[in-house]
Amino acid sequence: NGAFQRLMGLRHVNDRYRMNNGHLTYVIPETDVTTQAQNTIAFRDALAQMGIPFGYVNTLFKIDPLDKQLPNGVEDFSGEITDRFLSALEAAEVTTLDLRKREQEQGLDHYSLYYVTDHHWTAEAGFWAHTQVTQWLGDLDSSFAADPAFADAANYTHTVYEDIFCGSAARRVGPLYAGLDDLTVIRPGFDTRLTFNAPAEELYREGSYADTLLFYEHLTRENMLENSAYGVYLGEDKPLLTISNQSRRDCLELQSAPKKLLILKDSSALVVAPFLALCYDEICLIDLRLYEGSLLEYIAQYQPDMVLAMYNPGALEANNLSMYHFIR
Repeated sequence: NGAFQRLMGLRHVNDRYRMNNGHLTYVIPETDVTTQAQNTIAFRDALAQMGIPFGYVNTLFKIDPLDKQLPNGVEDFSGEITDRFLSALEAAEVTTLDLRKREQEQGLDHYSLYYVTDHHWTAEAGFWAHTQVTQWLGDLDSSFAADPAFADAANYTHTVYEDIFCGSAARRVGPLYAGLDDLTVIRPGFDTRLTFNAPAEELYREGSYADTLLFYEHLTRENMLENSAYGVYLGEDKPLLTISNQSRRDCLELQSAPKKLLILKDSSALVVAPFLALCYDEICLIDLRLYEGSLLEYIAQYQPDMVLAMYNPGALEANNLSMYHFIR
């Protein structure tokens, strides 16, 4: 059916649009983001009472607001609602990082940062995002400094697996309509010792970056319509995950004081967090779509040095409000 739709030249199939450049996407409708903004501000205030700083990282969305590439008559409001949301946060003096501005300032090719068949950005884009986030965090906290070597792509190996990723859009419309994507596995070229603990799945791993943070079983061409190669990073979304970095502990006298970072995430963070984990003593990732506990109680127990919400603009849709129910 997907092959037939493509032969017919249809641009809208099963709630996905074929863009002018061949990428597949969904669109974000006009949304009132007042509740999301109010909840975020209230969460910042609750953390401030605990003496814990908060920052909001707005990652990128598949559709470039400056070059939408959509079929005639199709509207997307991701850029507009993100602008309103971030303006509300900034008016309340919430610390924010808008990666859209970093992308524009650096003149990056937006669509090269994305898989053709999926709404997620690529592993290479995730690596770029980690360099921007760690730089920003260092500016906020003078006691934190990531090793510059971690931001140098030349210090990592990049292995490309061709035609391995049948993205979420391709699974909706069929690979004969969408095609397949290559996927790059980025691994440190230096020694690492980490632990990976996902308690809900009773999954604990320790060893090198590759042994702990990469799940190679996702890199298979079998059952591609159900398996996501994107899950090679961290094994897909989990309610709660902690990654401890023993190799960083071993050389703290050469770096900054021990630091713990807690990140409220969506799936776009899966290709950012592995690199952030190299820069911190420990990071904790919580996905509020899956996590059922009290977030504030966990934070009070965990005592991170900083809390980030790292969401892409698609999180602002009304049907994603659970991601902004910070105080439970």
